[in-house]
This record gives sequence, structure tokens and C-alpha cells, in this order.
Amino acid sequence: MGKAVLNGAESGSIGDTRVSVFRNVMSNGSKDMSVEERCMVYSSSRGEPQEMSLREFLELGEKYRNVIERLRSCEDKEIRNKIKRTELPCATISASFTSRASSKAVEEKLKRYNSLMVLDFDNLEDPAAAKEELSQLPFFWYIGLSVGGKGLFGIVPLGTDDFKEHKVYFNALRKELEMFGYEVDKACCDVTRLRVVSSDPDAFFNENCELFCIDELEDEGGEIYSSAPAAERPQDKSSRIELYVQEWEKRRVPLDDYQDWMTVGMALASAGKECREFFHRISVFSSKYDREDTDRKFDGFLENTRSIRIGSFFYKCHEYGVIPDCVPHYESVGFPVEVLPGKVQRIVFDTHNFQNFPIDYIAPSLLFVACAACGNSTVIQIINGWCEKPILYMAIVGDRGTNKTSCFEFALGPIMGKDDEEYDKYVDAKALYDMEMCKPLKERNARIQEPDFCQTILSDFTPEVLVRQHKANPRGLIVYFDELIGFIYSFNKYRSGSDEQMWTQLFAGSGVTVNRVSSDPVKIDNTCISIFGGVQPGILKSFAKGKVQNGFMDRWIFAFPDKVPYPKLKENEIDDSVKESWNRIIERILSIPYDGKPNVLRFSPEAKVAYSDWFNSLSDQKNCGGDAFAGLATKMDRYCGRLALGLEVLAYGCGESELTEVSLRSVKGAIALCYYFIGCGLKAQREYLSSPASDLPAIQRLIYDELPPSFETKQGVDIATGYGMPERSFKRWLATSYFKKVSYGFYEKRFR
Repeated sequence: MGKAVLNGAESGSIGDTRVSVFRNVMSNGSKDMSVEERCMVYSSSRGEPQEMSLREFLELGEKYRNVIERLRSCEDKEIRNKIKRTELPCATISASFTSRASSKAVEEKLKRYNSLMVLDFDNLEDPAAAKEELSQLPFFWYIGLSVGGKGLFGIVPLGTDDFKEHKVYFNALRKELEMFGYEVDKACCDVTRLRVVSSDPDAFFNENCELFCIDELEDEGGEIYSSAPAAERPQDKSSRIELYVQEWEKRRVPLDDYQDWMTVGMALASAGKECREFFHRISVFSSKYDREDTDRKFDGFLENTRSIRIGSFFYKCHEYGVIPDCVPHYESVGFPVEVLPGKVQRIVFDTHNFQNFPIDYIAPSLLFVACAACGNSTVIQIINGWCEKPILYMAIVGDRGTNKTSCFEFALGPIMGKDDEEYDKYVDAKALYDMEMCKPLKERNARIQEPDFCQTILSDFTPEVLVRQHKANPRGLIVYFDELIGFIYSFNKYRSGSDEQMWTQLFAGSGVTVNRVSSDPVKIDNTCISIFGGVQPGILKSFAKGKVQNGFMDRWIFAFPDKVPYPKLKENEIDDSVKESWNRIIERILSIPYDGKPNVLRFSPEAKVAYSDWFNSLSDQKNCGGDAFAGLATKMDRYCGRLALGLEVLAYGCGESELTEVSLRSVKGAIALCYYFIGCGLKAQREYLSSPASDLPAIQRLIYDELPPSFETKQGVDIATGYGMPERSFKRWLATSYFKKVSYGFYEKRFR
């Protein structure tokens, strides 16, 4: 593409283009007048619209700077609009006109079409950052602040001299900018639209900008783009599965484990009957493969797949080492409910169906509570000298109003009930103690001790209270905040120092000592404190601020579904038996004895092999996955053991385990959970890490993640078009600061 040469610019410079300038929007007429009447008033009192160069018009903002600053500082919308209408000049930039009368057709009043598009971006959160990002696109000649100061407007030269194509070009530009996460004011499609003069001392100019052309973007039907977003196109899901199936065929992996084969079949069936052939292509490498039997099984899966979703297919692919090079190693998919015991699965689906509990909220919440109920009573020995407690730092990520709190309260209900009982006991014991202490010294029971409140769930506490409460309840504690940002804001509230350092230490379950000048030191040697609550996606940056480099954030696991719809009212009420079933499960876990010495579980022989293979595979991925991935994944080898222990304890609570060892089922379930939490963790990282790539719009972020560190242009185009981004848009993006051109046709990503 060459430089823009426009109809109205004899010198070839866009800034020399002649535009029609009106002294103000309202002229001298009443706001109740028609546009034609206003133009007549304007013409009779002030003459014809003046013509000047586009650059001269843009520079008028300096002359009117005081008026513009007064407008921007005014909070009254009506006054701001009046200033815009009556005190500031305006121009039709896309074309010059003899009149703006609405009663005349455009052909009658058009003097010259300037082949320019003016785009408005309103109410931006950070106009300066948006300007910087938009300036990377090669077709913008100008980008500056709008007159109100909270938005931007840009000027784009078009590859057409026909004003009748103006709206077509606008639609193409609007849809392309949506790919980059920007919404354009739809009124900009009007070729007669007025632009009020503005002021921006830091405006962006690019005299070497390119014409925006759309001829190569048209499809056979003449449409500029498909109207369906990429994420909604049915072939996208199939294409993603196809990549994994092709990799499976390349590796020729035999799927001989019957349970794994069933899981893969049900997961594929959940994505639709069109995945039948995928199931055959994977099954064929097993020595037990029979086409008719595979068909019968798939038919059965199509009728009942409620507990298995497509995410389980990707989990199994990762578990068997089937990972295509051109896709992210970990993808954000649904929680693998099938790893939970059957009774817990029923609780998940009953609460989901009757109480609108999102599966990705309630399922991890139940798992968390089971681990916390186990506490110090049981540990898992990974190898000699390395044991793990079921300590979890878990955050459920979701917007307000998506039913997080209800899920938390249901899951924590049995522990909350236990705390209520313990409090009643404490109140009675404290009353007896106080009565005894009121007696004369000689009459007191010398052996009486002040009672402790054996509380489990804490939400408001000092570090000293935390340690003292743990001494009263050596089994373990839960730190629960409905909004975890409150937990973060409480850091260093009661002392100077670094609370995140204390919590980093507590993650290992080792001892901790709290020292204060005003009181004696408080120490405990065998801690088991888990943290739980919710956080909104937009607050993740604040949640993680200053806590990434010290490793604090690497200790968190996130349940972060892509989208949770706001729930609708459901008339059917859930049966009390669901809550009772959960209470019985937790009561059985709480009955595991603890006298200061934990029950030590070891892997079964098969489970040990599965864990070792997964551990070594994860190590290979950490070695080539970058610092951010390595930091997050490093804690997953610990979490895999903890989650396997949690699943075994849940099975015990359901009467499905004797709690004598950690089974292969629990380890495989933990591995699937690790893939889930790594995928969610990487998604959370994209929200809170400072890399510019983390702020990309959704489609670009997906493409950027999928692109390998270095790639050829064709490879990048193939990935981008798979997500619905046109080839031309992707090539424009390559020219921005997100990529480094190594040589002709070869690029590197600048960020992770």
C-alpha cells in the first residue's frame, strides 16, 4: 500500500485537504429549527461556510483552548452541550458541502468527497493508552482527544473516491477495530457528520499512513466480513479438536485404558454428534478397537454426557502427552466434574440445576472445604522426606451478581454450623469460668482454665489472633473472605512488615512466630491454614499488585470460567437432602482423628507411576514455557499431591475409600485438576501481569497466546484466520510493537 493521495489535496498531503468549516453547530438559530433553517440563518448572518485546510482546522483548537478547557471542567451535561453547539467551530471533514440541509440529497449539496473517515471512540477508560495502541495501526493519519476530553477521534484516508461507498468503508473499519477491542460510534457512518474543533497538544500524526482498502476483504457474496463472531462459528470448535486429533494420529497413542477411553468418548460426545469420527480416529490405535462397538458407545454417550464436558478431552490429551505445537499448552476450559466422587457430582449438578450455582464456582468450593476439613489430620508422602498437607490458597474469579457467595456459603455450611456449636459451648464454658473467678481465691477450683473458642473460619483477625486461634484448633483453620481484596487490604494493618511473607511461609505448613513489642511472642510449629474467597476479574491487578516477584501469587489457584451468565429465578426448590448429603460427607471427614500426629498416606504403586510421569512431563514444559508459566507451574507439583489427597479424602467422606493409600483414580483426577488450575492461572496472569500483551482484546489475546515465540507470516495468518481475524488485519498487527521482525516473513513475539 502506498501513501494516501486525496482528491482535495493538490500537494498530496492529507493535511492540505480542504474542509467546510461552520462557525458553530447551532448558528444563530433556535435549537428547535431544522438543519436547513439553521443553515439559512447562518448564511444570512455570517455568509457561506468557510473553507480551510484540514490541518488549519485541527490547529484551531489552540485558539479555542480556554473554551474547550471550560467545557471539559464542567460537570453539567446540558451546559457542556450548549458550549459545543454555540461557542466552538465545526467542520465536515469527510467532504465539503454547499449546505447541510437535511431536505437535500447528498449529491445536491456535495462539493467534493475527501475520501476521509472520522471515527469517534467515546468514554475511554484511558485515552492516552488507547491513543498509543491505535497509533500502531498504519491507516490512522490523526488521533487526538475529543472535545470532551474523555474520548478520542481519528482520521483515516480511504481507498475510494466514491462517497456512496462511505458507509461500506465505515462498516469495514468498525468491524476491524472491534478485532482490536475498540467500539466506534455508529453515527460516524454519516458523510455529512460535523466534527467540533478540539485541542490535544499530544495529538498523533502519521504522514506516511496507508490508505484503508477493502477490496481484498470482500467474500464471494460481496460481504466485508462474516456477521458471526469467530467464537460462535461452529467450525472453530471442530478445528480446535481437529488439531489435537491430528497430533494423536501423529503420535499413534494407544488408548487402552477403558476408563480413559470412556472419558474421551463422553467428552467428544458433549461437543456434538459431529465428533463421532474424531472418536474413531483416536480409538483406532488401541488393540481393542472395534468400529461397531465404538459407534454403539458413542450413541450412548450422546444421550448422557451431563458430567463430562469437552474440557476433559483436552485434559486427557495433555495427560497422554498429545499437545499440538501450535496451541497453548494449557487452555481455560470447564472444571472436570468427573474427577469428583459420584455423590459429590450429584451435589454439584443438583445445586447447579435448582439453585443456579455455576459449576466452576460450586465444584472447586466443595473440594476446598473437603481439604480444609481434613486439615492436619492426614498428609500425603510424595517421596521420603517430602510430605504435603491439603493446604489450598483458592480464589474464585467472577463478576458481581453471578452467585459466588451462595456457592461459598453452601460449601462452607457444615464448617459454619460446627463453629456455631463450638461458640455455644465456649459461651457456656466462659460463663462457668467467670463465675468461678468471681469466688474468693481460696474457694476457686485451682485447676480451672480459661476456655478456648475452637473456631475454624476466620475473617477478621490480627496475626497474633490467627496463631492463638490455631493453637486452640490445631487441626487447621480457614481464612475466608467473600471478596479476597479485603484480605489483601488487611495486610500490615496491625503491624509494620510484610504479611505476604508470612502467608508465603504458611503455605508450606511449617511453623510461624509473631513478634510484637507490646506483647509476648506467639509461636506455632505445625500450621495448616487455607485461604478461600472470591475476586472480580477487574480487581485482579490490585489483588496481585506488588506480590508477583516475591512468589506470593504463584501459590494461588484460580477457578476462572470464561463467562458466567447472571442467573434467572428458578421455581423448583432444591431438596433438603442435598444439603444433608454434603453435611454427612464433611462430618465423616471431620471424624478422621487427629492427636497431633497426622495419618501419612502414600501413593499406590500405579498412582506413583502416574504422578512421576506427569511430574517429569511438567518439568519439560516448565523448561521451555517462560518465567511466568514456570513460576505458576512450579507450585503445581505440590498442588498435585495436595489435590490427590483432597480427592482421596472426599472419597473417604463418601464411603468410597478406606484412606489407606492414595489411589490411581485420585492421582489422575488431581492431574486433570492441575491442568484446569494452570489454564485458569494463566488466564488470571493475563489480567494481573504488567506485560502489554495482558491488555490485548479477547480475540487478539487468544491469537497472541497461540502464536509460538517465533513464527513465519503464513503460520501466523493461519492461526489468526482460525479465530476470525482477516489476513490483512493480522498483517497490520504485525507492524505494531507487539512483534519484532527478524527477517523477511519471519517474526518474534515481544511479550509472553
